[in-house]
Amino acid sequence: MLHKNDTENLKNTITILLPGLNGGGLELGQLPSFLSSNGFKTLIPEIKGYLFGSPADHYDSWMSQVHRAIDEAKQQYGTVNLAGISMGSTLALAVASQRSDISSIALMSPVLRYDGWSVPWYRFILDIAYNLGIRNWVYSEREPFGIKNTDLRRRIRDKFLANEISEVGAPVITARHLHEAKKLMSYATKNLDSITSRLLLIQSVEDDTCTIWSAEKILAESKSDLRRTIWLGNSYHIVTIDNEREIVLNEVLRFFSRAAGGNLGLENYYSDMSPKALRTRAA
Repeated sequence: MLHKNDTENLKNTITILLPGLNGGGLELGQLPSFLSSNGFKTLIPEIKGYLFGSPADHYDSWMSQVHRAIDEAKQQYGTVNLAGISMGSTLALAVASQRSDISSIALMSPVLRYDGWSVPWYRFILDIAYNLGIRNWVYSEREPFGIKNTDLRRRIRDKFLANEISEVGAPVITARHLHEAKKLMSYATKNLDSITSRLLLIQSVEDDTCTIWSAEKILAESKSDLRRTIWLGNSYHIVTIDNEREIVLNEVLRFFSRAAGGNLGLENYYSDMSPKALRTRAA
């Protein structure tokens, strides 16, 4: 439970949430409402050229827009946290590598390279085509869509057949989005040693989009004083909505709550805080 001083600290804290590439925020699942119901202020910034609904823009524009959201938030809040899912985690790392005022970062399925078991073998050919000037293609999302839960996967398949955005983002991603994402991944990887914020990293060992290489690279090269890792065994890439979503949300809450109270020692990390229940998912 949070003590009185911790509650006061929460009033001075905001957590900026970053969705996945070409997403609309649904891939964050219940995380925004879950954090809000437990006393945290949250913000999902509008990132033009990154989120669904606008043509792809340069990756440095994505970073600039997040920087602007942080600067505006700091006018009202003393503490700023970041949390991201998939490419949103990568974006959080890239931005944090340029700042020293991010308190804590929750990374869920961070991507430094697309090397998961569901990534098609011809993925590298698409990069070659783009560099040769063939850029009018789109990449269609394919099963399992980053989801191990078969019922949820079926609902996502139905939405994609209707050409609708879903809990895992849009049914297609443009060549420009993927090209800029690749540059963002390269930038984040090269600057991991500039990361000093406290890190929580949640990664599935069965991730279909990226192997555990990305997570291990972050853990090995970041300079954070505290790097906590949660390994999952019954989810794929979008861990915020898959089979172990309750674990994910509770670990993020625990991490940020301990940060707010200044209590992140491993010896008492799990003391005095029981798991919070999630509301039932709507069918």
